[in-house]
Amino acid sequence: MSTLLKRQNLGCLIALLGALFLSGCVQVSSTSDDVAQQGSLTFVQAPRVLPNPNPRVPLAALIEFETSQPVKAWVDVDDGQRRWTLDFDSAYEAKKSLAIVGMRADRQHRFTLRLENTSGARLAANHQLGFTTPPLPVSPLEFPQVKVNVANSDKMEPGFTLLSVRRRPVGRGAMFTDKQFKFAREWGLLLGLDNQGEVIWYYKNDTRNAGIEQLSNGNLVLHRADFSSIEIDMLGNKVSEWYAGLRPQGPKANAVAIAGAQTLHHQPHEMPNGHFLGFTANEKTFDNYYTSEIDPDAPRKTQTIMGDKIIEFNREGEVLWSWDTFDHLDPFRIGYNTFMAYWHTRGFEGTLDWTHGNGLDYVADEDAVIISLRLQDAIIKIDRNSGDIVWILGEHSDWPEHLQSKLLQPQGDLIWPYHAHNPRVSEAGTLVVFDNGMMRARPFGEGLPPEEAYSRAVEYKIDEQNMTVTQVWSSEDTPGETPCNAWAMGDAHRLPSTDNILAVYAFCVPRVAGMTWNDWEPTLHVDDFPMGGRVREYARNSPTEVVFSVDIEDKNDLLQWEVYGGFRTPSLYRSNKGTH
Repeated sequence: MSTLLKRQNLGCLIALLGALFLSGCVQVSSTSDDVAQQGSLTFVQAPRVLPNPNPRVPLAALIEFETSQPVKAWVDVDDGQRRWTLDFDSAYEAKKSLAIVGMRADRQHRFTLRLENTSGARLAANHQLGFTTPPLPVSPLEFPQVKVNVANSDKMEPGFTLLSVRRRPVGRGAMFTDKQFKFAREWGLLLGLDNQGEVIWYYKNDTRNAGIEQLSNGNLVLHRADFSSIEIDMLGNKVSEWYAGLRPQGPKANAVAIAGAQTLHHQPHEMPNGHFLGFTANEKTFDNYYTSEIDPDAPRKTQTIMGDKIIEFNREGEVLWSWDTFDHLDPFRIGYNTFMAYWHTRGFEGTLDWTHGNGLDYVADEDAVIISLRLQDAIIKIDRNSGDIVWILGEHSDWPEHLQSKLLQPQGDLIWPYHAHNPRVSEAGTLVVFDNGMMRARPFGEGLPPEEAYSRAVEYKIDEQNMTVTQVWSSEDTPGETPCNAWAMGDAHRLPSTDNILAVYAFCVPRVAGMTWNDWEPTLHVDDFPMGGRVREYARNSPTEVVFSVDIEDKNDLLQWEVYGGFRTPSLYRSNKGTH
């Protein structure tokens, strides 16, 4: 046996022993001629397969090798049921470590490595490379059940669905014990599904997730419930991290502080210049403030409220632009949920929720920002240069006189969004948003009870010249046969290749009579039930057709699983090549 073969097998054995905690298995078999060559292009170090060194992403592997000349690489992957090619031709390098992601769990994968130098000379490994992925976690406390209802891949947008998943005990957050808070706050999961609904990637987080976005460099930015955002690559390695410099938890090690920010929340959005748009909320105290969202004549008192500021910050944490809701909106225009315990459970005891910014988008060709303010039941477009409000999409009640001219006028059959989430301008120029539909009313009107409310994905066309808005598509305009009342979070995208709509329903509240929205109400509450998320892809035809449907749930109905949001990506790789 050659010295090279001994070294290779010994190295593989060491890698195997070191990776047992991943439950992964590497398989390498060799011929007597370990070093394949063509002309002067040879292997200096024979290829080997290693499990991902980062245990946060177990369904991943590395192929490492070194050649005598710089090469580009392709890897053919075969898992016994599917075959695909990963294209790594973006750089010519002699020493490579190729990340293999997109593999299903608990199955053997065989790799064929093909290389080519700058002169076109080709080289292939003369031995077989393989990797057996570990099974998915079996504990229902650590991993949800992914139930696939529909997967019509011929009609689906190509690519992969990435989701931000959270867990929490059944019950109201304001009444959690310390252990229940720890269970909810110190765990998170990013979940990647293929077009059959199979898990092909996941990332284990030790902090509760919020929004996720794929950056222009192919990495992911993940927001977390501790007022921080982290950029990771697809192997789960941290690239950068930012946090609110004045957050209640104090400084964060090995992260960039955003000076002057009390909070950083929901989902930062990357701008074309590489900066980020994000929400930071700030406290202000007002005399003679409301004490009820139900009774306008209830006694008033001095109250501290949270209002949002939109900021542009760079990778060094410098705030380069800001827009403060306190400077432009009426702080006495309250919404349903103003008196819930949202900020109370996040370190701001006794603070009310006024605007609750929960999603934003950037319109590059107009240098404009579009934001969603949950408790204002409004989506607002802002001219970034002047700071002026361009338009307001939402119910017309209670707006101050100086903003009346900014209200879009409805055309045709239109249902206003209520407590909507994550507005986005589609490639077709329409506005797509997830309409949570909570109560479908504003204070002090009588809202729908939870058992009658429903959520939907909806698309609007806005005519700025005439200041009108038309509803052009909706996943549902009535509760329908299988309604989902997702009263918080959620996501919606118009997909570029098919024009389908991807909708993420964070959770579906059971339809039980007598429930209440009040977090402090001692009677039956929406959080007193087990709940799970729903992901659907709709063809934009009439009637609407569901081409993909997956439920994220607890098979024993003992937990609440939440899918904060997600998106479809054509590739898990930076160059958008390497796709199945």
